[in-house]
Amino acid sequence: MRGMMLFAWGLLALAIAAFVFALYSRQAALNKEEPLPILGEVNTPFEFQNQWGETITRDAFQGKVWVAYFFFTTCPSICPIMNRNATDVQTEFAQNPDVLIAGFTVDPENDTVAVLRKWSERHKAQRSKWHFLTGKRETLYNLSRETFKLGAEPGGEDHPIVHSDKLVLIDRQGRIRGYYSGVNREEVQRLLQDIYRVLEK
Repeated sequence: MRGMMLFAWGLLALAIAAFVFALYSRQAALNKEEPLPILGEVNTPFEFQNQWGETITRDAFQGKVWVAYFFFTTCPSICPIMNRNATDVQTEFAQNPDVLIAGFTVDPENDTVAVLRKWSERHKAQRSKWHFLTGKRETLYNLSRETFKLGAEPGGEDHPIVHSDKLVLIDRQGRIRGYYSGVNREEVQRLLQDIYRVLEK
């Protein structure tokens, strides 16, 4: 009789263990995030000047996780918000040299190195981490349109240049992994989370 009871208790313990294992496995499967998509590749060579007068090429971002966007310093609408939100990226990863930020101007005639230097100081850009880049208009616009798939066009009086509000996440292999609205705080928070995800790879 005692043997039967021990056997029954053993079966019960096994059943409970199996139930707990199944529950844990299901929860782990639910918690497992899908990998971020690969939406393109930054494979176009480029060479620009940053706010400190340094020559920055695509090689400067090799093996880094970086966030890119397009702006201009006299933008009356979205650019101040985008740059302010990009500050969150710098703050979050201030101590991580593997995370960089690149803001490409779409108004290079006005956004000279000296102008970008003042813009940089205004946003407290960390040297070697957050680059504001200027160069030839044609090269900048081609980079925006062809590589990043973001529009950039001359506008009218109210908006002299029309460009995208997107912050673009690029992984260590130079692959585009996400687009996020630079004027939406929730999107920027999602970007920060995705940077951590990409860093782990």
